[in-house]
Order: sequence, then structure tokens, then C-alpha cells
Amino acid sequence: MKQLIFLWTVAFAWAAGASVSLADNSVQFLIDHTPANGVLVLKNQVYKGDLVIKKPITIKGTQGTVIQGSGTGNVITIKAPYVRVENIAIKHGSLSMNSQEEYAGVKVTANHVVLKNLRITDCYHGVYLKNTHHNEVSHVTITGRGRNIVASQGNGIQLIHASHTRLVGNVIKKVRDGIAFDYSDYNKAEQNQISETRYGLHYMYSNDNAFLGNHFLNNNGGAAIMVSKRLQLRNNNFSFHDGSQAFGVLLKSAEEVSISDNHFYQNLRGIYIDDSVGNEIAKNEFLHNRVGVELWSSATHQTFTQNSFFKNTVPVMTVGGSVTNQWSKDGKGNHWGGEFPLLDANQDGIGDSPVQYTSALYKLIQENELTYLFLHSPAISIYEKMNQLFHQQSLMFEDEYPLIYQEKRLPLGMIGLALGMLFIGYVWMRRRRKI
Repeated sequence: MKQLIFLWTVAFAWAAGASVSLADNSVQFLIDHTPANGVLVLKNQVYKGDLVIKKPITIKGTQGTVIQGSGTGNVITIKAPYVRVENIAIKHGSLSMNSQEEYAGVKVTANHVVLKNLRITDCYHGVYLKNTHHNEVSHVTITGRGRNIVASQGNGIQLIHASHTRLVGNVIKKVRDGIAFDYSDYNKAEQNQISETRYGLHYMYSNDNAFLGNHFLNNNGGAAIMVSKRLQLRNNNFSFHDGSQAFGVLLKSAEEVSISDNHFYQNLRGIYIDDSVGNEIAKNEFLHNRVGVELWSSATHQTFTQNSFFKNTVPVMTVGGSVTNQWSKDGKGNHWGGEFPLLDANQDGIGDSPVQYTSALYKLIQENELTYLFLHSPAISIYEKMNQLFHQQSLMFEDEYPLIYQEKRLPLGMIGLALGMLFIGYVWMRRRRKI
């Protein structure tokens, strides 16, 4: 009976709202009169925001559904578990920084909440999750106001004391940080696209997280991992982070982080490691970066194995020196490209002699970080040659088991088939000419 009354209420509200203005729409009324675990479907129109959801319900929009805030608070606040919101455009939250509350398009303080297919604009934070567990944010598009006004806007998705959250397929751009984790453990970020931010991902005091298959493009930094442990970074793409202090991945006071099967392309620095211990970097590709990997003296016990370094201006930069970092594991080092020709007499895939790389550039880097911007300059090449001539270079790395780069070859069966097809084609053409 209650559901029947609710359906009549919604039908009446829709009929009455077909010709009313924005100010007359009250989606809060519809929410309050939706039974627990019920479904509320909104029409193709603009509704007033600043909504508060205090019971488990599902709210679905249709094409063109918009919830517009007053510009003075959160557009939607979710305080109940098992709430689901999907297919809605959300805009015009408060941008004020003078309040202790950080406003958002959607603020979540409950568990088991699902946000799906939302479009969030003109809000301080896009999605804000605090003291929550087991939530999902998927296929949400969040657009900020531009990377040039970082200080006056929030993050795309902000997690504080939030655990077991799934962040899947979101598109975030032009905010401060794409996804920010503070004191948030056991979360997973997959297949997100983040661009034009300060940091695509920003971890602080957050452990046992994983981010897999994400794309980071044209940020000041791809992923900044600070004071965090046991993270997994796998199958991500970091490209075009080329500002004066840019990087694909930063490890700062990070421990036991696994970075594997990622692609680093045209970054100022692919990976930058400082004051970090016991991380493993394996099976990554570093291509056309100015510096492939930069290690400071406080970065100790790092392990590099089965990575590929191709056409980077500087493959590895060690600033301050460290003898505890390992450039191979279980007898497998790294691919170093054509800049380091190798012999492999016994054809075991391991070079017959170690690869050593020396440089004096670290001295310039220590004195002035603007040196990064001139790594392509002929003056840098002259500087390196002069230091090499006077034996003033330092060892950047030594890989005792360098890998021989082997281009992928067709199986013999495929080669035989291709030759057979060519022969048949040749015979057929000769017969045509005779006819």
C-alpha cells in the first residue's frame, strides 16, 4: 500500500512539474517520500540540489537529468548505507574555502554506496568520501576549472579514512589532484583517465592500495606516493608529464611498493625516488623520457629487473650515490637499448659483460633543477664529454646481468606459410601472363 501511495505521489509530482520552474522542483520531497530500498526515477529536467539522503534508496536519472546546487553547500550528501545514484549531471556546489567543511558535488559518509555514470562540474571536490567503507565510484566524469588555479579548487575524488573502495572507469581533468587518498587503505583504482591536474593520484599515509590499468596524461605529476606502504602499480600509462618538476611516478618515503608492467613515455622523469626503501620496479618500459629513473641518495634497497630503457636522454640519474640499489634479480637485469651494445656468445639472453653508465649531470641537477629543461641542449653533451675526458664522472648504475633485446619473431610455421603463399602467387602470375 505504501508503494502504491508513493507511485501516485511521484506521478502527481511529475505531472505538476512538467511546466514548473527550477525553483519549484523539490527532489528532496520525492526522496523523503521514497520508501527504503525503493527506486526513484527522475525526469529529463533540472532539479534543485543541496539534497540529503538518509535512507537506502536508488536514484536514477534519464538523459538530461540535472541536479543543480545553490552554490552554498554540497549538491548531494549521502548519510545512509546502500544508496545508489546514477545517470545524473551534478553541478554548482559551493567553492568556498572559508568553511571547515570541504564541499563536494557528492559527499559520502556511509558504507556500501554506489555512484555511477555521473557528470560533475563546478564543484570544489567532485566526490568526497570520509570514514566510509566498501563503496564504488564508477564511470563518473569530473571536470574542474583548470590546472592554473590549483590552490582554489579541490580534488576530483577525495578519500579520507576510506577503505575497500572501487574506483573504476572515471574520467577526471582540470582539478587539483585527480584522486587523493589520505589514511585510506585497501582501495583499488582501475581504468581511470586523469589529465591536466597537479597529481593524477596522490597517496598520503595510505597502505595496501592497488591502481591498475589507469591512464595519466599531461599532469604536473602522474602519481605521487608519499609515506605509504605496499602499493601495487600495474599496467598504467604515464605520458607527457614534462613541466620543470614533473614526473610519471614519485616515491617519497614509500616502502615495499611494486611498480610493474607500466609504460612511461615522454616524461621529464619516468620515476623519481627519494627517501624510500625496499621498492621493486619490474617489467616497465621507459621510452623517450628525459630521465628514465632518478634516484637520490636516500633511496635505498630499490630493485630494478626486466625493465626496458629505450631512447631516453638519460636512462638513470643517481644523485648523491647509493650502493644498496640492485639492478637485477634472480640473474635477470634490464634492457638498455641500442645505446649499450652487448654480446651474447652463449645465446642465453644475458649480456656477456655488465652494463655501466657514468655521468656528471647529477652535479648540475643538485645546483639547479632547471637543468632538466636543457637536457637536449648541445651544451649538456659538451659538459658530459668534458667530464668524461677529465674522469670526473660518477657511476650511475651497474647492471651485471643486462638483458639482450630480442625482437619478436614469427614462428617457423608462419614463415613457411608466408613463403608458400608467395610462391603460389608467383606461379599464378606467370600463368596469367602466358594466357
